[in-house]
Amino acid sequence: MNQSSPLVPPERQRVDEQIAASIVDAVLDGTFPAGSVLPPERDLAAHLRVNRTSLRQALARLQQMGLVETRHGSGNVVADPATLTHPVIVEGLMRRLGPDFLVELLELRTAFGALIGRLAAERGQQPTLEQLPAALAEVSAAGSAALRQEAELGFFDVLIRATGNRALALLYRWVQQAFGGREHQLTAAYRDGDAVVAGLTRIVAAVTSHDPDAAATAVEQYARDSALRMIAAAQRHG
Repeated sequence: MNQSSPLVPPERQRVDEQIAASIVDAVLDGTFPAGSVLPPERDLAAHLRVNRTSLRQALARLQQMGLVETRHGSGNVVADPATLTHPVIVEGLMRRLGPDFLVELLELRTAFGALIGRLAAERGQQPTLEQLPAALAEVSAAGSAALRQEAELGFFDVLIRATGNRALALLYRWVQQAFGGREHQLTAAYRDGDAVVAGLTRIVAAVTSHDPDAAATAVEQYARDSALRMIAAAQRHG
């Protein structure tokens, strides 16, 4: 391996996770392309300045993700990351692709909006729908952009439960996870509390009235408006 390798020695905490993330980044950068074999454990451990126990734990993580396959007689073979959906790999893509990938994620989030609203209005059961005004109240009472952002996530958790569609819930959670712990870069999108609360209020009114068309429109519009705010926040942060 040359001196310009993106492999970065990890910090002390969560060593195996950081080793795994470093190798993921190296794969995404093309240092270890799909089909290639990772260097021997001794060489990797020496390069990363970690013990082989931590390295093996990291390799086990990569195997669970599907990014590395151990083949007898060959070693640790790298899979094609483009075919994988594990959050850690998607987080790596987020780091590498930056704003363009954020836009693509937000396009997915917006596309889900109409379906979420429609299903919640059509299928929402009273016990779950009764939680929506309380979730909205938490957003409204939030005293900072960060708290408002957290409360909005809680609101959408309730809304998605109202759809009764577990597959949709998993897909939406994947999109959220794909932000890869960089939600703080988007917090500025929640500074305008009036805009956030107004959009969510329209969603609550449409869903609790069991109006599928209005609910689909309200959620899609909120997702689109919030996406524009998030992109602007990310650009300012960058």
